[in-house]
Amino acid sequence: MTGQESFQLINRMIYEAKGYFYENGLSPLVYGFSVLICSVLSFIMARGIMRLPFHPFYLLIPVFFVQSWIHYLQDKKKKAKTFTDEAIDYVWTGFFLASIISLAALFAGLGYITISVILFLNAFASFMTGMISKFRYLIVTSVIVLLIAACSFFMLNENIYLLLAVVAIMVWIIPGFMLRAVFNEVQKQKG
Repeated sequence: MTGQESFQLINRMIYEAKGYFYENGLSPLVYGFSVLICSVLSFIMARGIMRLPFHPFYLLIPVFFVQSWIHYLQDKKKKAKTFTDEAIDYVWTGFFLASIISLAALFAGLGYITISVILFLNAFASFMTGMISKFRYLIVTSVIVLLIAACSFFMLNENIYLLLAVVAIMVWIIPGFMLRAVFNEVQKQKG
């Protein structure tokens, strides 16, 4: 290990011990509102109220790149990337990769069951994030999402999109606003 690598490791450990936190909440808000909009549009299309020339979840493709850019900019502003940050990034990267494969199954015609799989994946990622970050709201929410995912097997119809919309609000939008409030408070104290 070089001197620079040793310094970075010590720095990470110090920031982790201090409870260093830098998250402005923008990334979960962007993703949460995007999933909410796509879910509602999918529900409306499945009901035959409106037609689009593409499936609404295709809108998540550019959102993925926007969110990646936001995440990159946030990482550049961090004083140090802690082990907690890294672990949470890995959990959600796994979630997004598995969700992409699940959405591919939806587009291939495997039906609403793929949304149930995404709901279960979301419950798992939320639980892991809550446990790693000791964020009680996400731990409780993950249990609720797990129950919603289990219930989704009994409603394999267009209403499942509404369950996904509710989960987007619970898992990304509400925590995004919570993170935003904490971030703004920390910025006020600094300035």
